[in-house]
Amino acid sequence: MIENSISGGSRPWASIILAAGKGTRMNSEIPKVMHHLLGKPLIGHVLGLLRNLDIASRVVVTGHGSDLVIDYLTEYNINLVVQEQQLGTGHAVLCAKAALGEFCGNVLIICGDTPLLKESTLASFMKDHVCSGRILSLLSAHLKDPGGYGRVLRSASEGAQIQGIVEEKDATGAQRLLTEINTGIYAVDSDFLFDALDAVGCDNVQGEYYLTDIVGVAVSRGVSIGAVSSATEDEAWGVNSRMDLARAETILLDRIRKSWMEFGVSFELYESVYIEPDVVLSRDVTIGPHVVLKGRTTVGKGAKLGAFSFLEGVQVPPGSTIPPFSKLISA
Repeated sequence: MIENSISGGSRPWASIILAAGKGTRMNSEIPKVMHHLLGKPLIGHVLGLLRNLDIASRVVVTGHGSDLVIDYLTEYNINLVVQEQQLGTGHAVLCAKAALGEFCGNVLIICGDTPLLKESTLASFMKDHVCSGRILSLLSAHLKDPGGYGRVLRSASEGAQIQGIVEEKDATGAQRLLTEINTGIYAVDSDFLFDALDAVGCDNVQGEYYLTDIVGVAVSRGVSIGAVSSATEDEAWGVNSRMDLARAETILLDRIRKSWMEFGVSFELYESVYIEPDVVLSRDVTIGPHVVLKGRTTVGKGAKLGAFSFLEGVQVPPGSTIPPFSKLISA
């Protein structure tokens, strides 16, 4: 557990995962966060990020298709809240207030459709928030093409202090030229968070309560605020369409294969191998072209997997050879 670096003494952490969006661009009756990426729903990847962090309480806010999300999360020790009306991200966070009860500490807010974020980036962001003593921190990134994302507004004076965040639909032409974007991930003092949300209105193009407006509240009240620009362009990528999902699959697969090669695994026709995150390999394993490894498959040291073999949820003993075109599935 990554504890000492982010705990900030006795001040605890809670997390709110926003998973209530309809995902209109998916053109699907399935909630966006329940679309699968490498064998698990998008929200499963996000919850996996939080697994090793010292977070005392976790709340998932769901809405559209909530039954599917709730069914999936039954195996998790997590609080579930349903946002009955889709009134924006600010309203979604307010829906989580009751589930947090008397919690007092730092709150990590993260979107359920950001499967490419790395645990190390998140842990570093939380540590920076604690060490800086800020009331509000946001994780930002610089994109070559920032279209569709909210832009971080900074002052022109020395220090380039945060002035606010403007959503794409509300941005002026000049603001749309800015390349620093808001990833939608925040670390914030719990008391300030809910007090600020009470002050947020819905005077915008969407007619919604934007979570981003708490930044403007912080600026107007003179509380300490900052942006940590440590997320890479890939990590900032949110999945909003099936094309986004396909792109995320390509990126995540590449990460997984490279990680295993660094560990001591050999791949033949590297880019043709499909391997899911829960697969466990050993050193000196050789994987042939077009192999598919799914679920909680484990492969022992020195094993060889022949071309076009398909393994799901099985254990391969050390030194074994799996012939080409084999299909092994756990009972």
